[in-house]
Amino acid sequence: MSITLQHTQESLCLAHIYALAGMAGVNYAVKHVYDYGVDGQFAAVKCRPNGRRVTSGYPLDFQAKATTNWELVDGRIVYNLEAKTYDDMVGRDTSETTLMLILLCLPRSQAEWHEATAEATTLRHCCYWDILHGEPCGNASTKRIFIHQTNRLTPDTLKELLDAEGIRRQGQMP
Repeated sequence: MSITLQHTQESLCLAHIYALAGMAGVNYAVKHVYDYGVDGQFAAVKCRPNGRRVTSGYPLDFQAKATTNWELVDGRIVYNLEAKTYDDMVGRDTSETTLMLILLCLPRSQAEWHEATAEATTLRHCCYWDILHGEPCGNASTKRIFIHQTNRLTPDTLKELLDAEGIRRQGQMP
């Protein structure tokens, strides 16, 4: 007996996230003891004048999803997100830490998801990111979202998002 297909997809999504965070040189934590809509958190690392490395204090929360049920239409990733997840994400107050959606768009065929050879370990396709805004969708079961194809999550993008979160949070200080 093996883990569920959904847990396999989640494991691959986390593998992407671990690799991205490592290459970006940022600290990350995945899974709180209890999951209340946040799967993990990224934090930039900075050097103090004495050379000691510490987290920046301006984290970026994330909700991670992995799916084969996505489409690329007119330069946008189209995905049906669970309404409750969408409502939780858009319901955050602007004074709270930003909650980013990370969506791993897997190939339809499970055999194409991962390959390991002596030369490379390959995880197929990539993660996209979005920071959702809008009104809660109420009683719907899903909410169709559109993520620009340019929102591919890369190490550089992750660093830029963390920098933007720090600037946003510093701008809220009196």
